[in-house]
Amino acid sequence: MVVAGGGIAGTAVAFALQPHGPVLLVDDGEFPGLGETRTAVGVLKAVAGHPLLDGWARATWDFALAQHHHPRSPIRLTFAALDGRPDRAAFLDHLLFLDAMLLLARRSGLQLLTRTRVVEPVLRGDRVVGVRIQRPGGPWEAIPAAALVLAPGPRPDSLAMDGLPGGFASRFVRVKDVVIPFRLPEGSRAEPAVYTRRSLIWQFALGPEPRTLLAAARLEGDWAPPSFDQLVALVDDLVTRFDLPGEAELDRTRTLIDLRGPGGLPFAGPVAPLGGAEGLFVLAGLGLEGLSLALGAARQVAAAVAAYTGLAPSPMR
Repeated sequence: MVVAGGGIAGTAVAFALQPHGPVLLVDDGEFPGLGETRTAVGVLKAVAGHPLLDGWARATWDFALAQHHHPRSPIRLTFAALDGRPDRAAFLDHLLFLDAMLLLARRSGLQLLTRTRVVEPVLRGDRVVGVRIQRPGGPWEAIPAAALVLAPGPRPDSLAMDGLPGGFASRFVRVKDVVIPFRLPEGSRAEPAVYTRRSLIWQFALGPEPRTLLAAARLEGDWAPPSFDQLVALVDDLVTRFDLPGEAELDRTRTLIDLRGPGGLPFAGPVAPLGGAEGLFVLAGLGLEGLSLALGAARQVAAAVAAYTGLAPSPMR
């Protein structure tokens, strides 16, 4: 089984698939997690506000808690309130979280190829029988595979491969999350907390560092960085809407690129029911909640792959 994409979603799929048989994780970077995942905010939520997504969030939350309490794990959570509910969110080093899944999977036999790109699936009729991969400057190489999982992150071109239904990529919306950090005035004290304004574009968090506030604005339609005028308008809206103190200092903003799934929900499963090839699976569209949803969504994909391949799970070593 081959997983294309070593971000938080792809690594979670590789980890969830490992008990079901041999898995190869392919990433075009120097190491998994060094693409868009590296710039994530690092907020983990126990709930996501939707019945399906809440179950996914709980699976990820429980894994993170187990790591937090494990004496040999470097992962430590800084617990926070979520919309006023205590200990329903946490801040953590999301790259350590990715590394924990990767380490456990590699101990159980996961193979990893970096600086390598999955070009396309190899199809026999309407069924995946392999994948074509390419290393920098090298020729294509075909390897056998019982299934291919695409976990592309912000790569809609990866959702236009052979074997996908016509127009599949257009089901996803390009989104950018503009993260605007503030340093609050001296003397400002607040417990770490995450606030979600679902009727607005804003989500913001009081971080684990004193006097730190992160605001994330979701914009749709393109991936161009916001213009200076757009940024000024966003900051003005923040200051006015949430009554931020005038002495708050604006820090360097950053833009995170992502995809929003069909109907606002991620796509996690086989594409064959939509007219795509058998043995081709997609996990994409996790969006701003990617860290919280990754493992739960990955387990759904892994269950679908296992059912398709007929591979029974074996205990993780």
